[in-house]
Amino acid sequence: MKLSNLKPAKGSIRNRKRIARGPGSGRGGTSTRGHKGAKSRSGYSSKRAFEGGQMPLQMRLPKRGFKNTNRRYQSYNAAEYRPFNLNDLADIAKKYNLTAIDFATLYDLGIINKTAQYKVLANGELTGALEVSAHRFSNAAKKAIEAAGGNAYHILKVSQVQGIAHAYKLDKVDAGALSKYFPTIEEGDKIHVVAEGEVRLKFNLEVHKISAEAQKAVQAAGGNVTIVK
Repeated sequence: MKLSNLKPAKGSIRNRKRIARGPGSGRGGTSTRGHKGAKSRSGYSSKRAFEGGQMPLQMRLPKRGFKNTNRRYQSYNAAEYRPFNLNDLADIAKKYNLTAIDFATLYDLGIINKTAQYKVLANGELTGALEVSAHRFSNAAKKAIEAAGGNAYHILKVSQVQGIAHAYKLDKVDAGALSKYFPTIEEGDKIHVVAEGEVRLKFNLEVHKISAEAQKAVQAAGGNVTIVK
């Protein structure tokens, strides 16, 4: 073996691809870039999902599932309400020995999920007095609950009440004021305020029932809470 006989291992060295070196290189002319167009120019960069200038696919397809978190664009009206008849409430109250049924009770029992809203309907009858808090009531169901010696409370979130106070510059919010801005609430209805969202605005609240968390939030912002009997 002589130094003049030494060679690299077969396949370990390959000729570098040399473009734009004339026809003799085998890659002359367009230098492997094809004919004209943006991709043949220096400095070309591709925009993701670019379709040559036409409307891209992500803009042509309909958008679903977006929820704007800005207060003024939020809707608290559910697309569907889970129905509870009077006999359903009577069975729940009897099974768990309850005198009051509200959202927290139904959620803790695993009957509804935390995003559900429900409406009480008048099928069946109540055998005793029962305090019922719900997002909606049929007129017949409300009358039946009150006729049995119970109370029907409309559930509102404290963030909803704050939104009304802010939008209409109210220092005091009560059932009469809420009935002007919520079509499902009448002036004589009873209101149950629950905690959801942060209270940043000072306002006085006059309601028939309120959760401890919601009351603390209103008072922490400097407002007063009055419970109407």
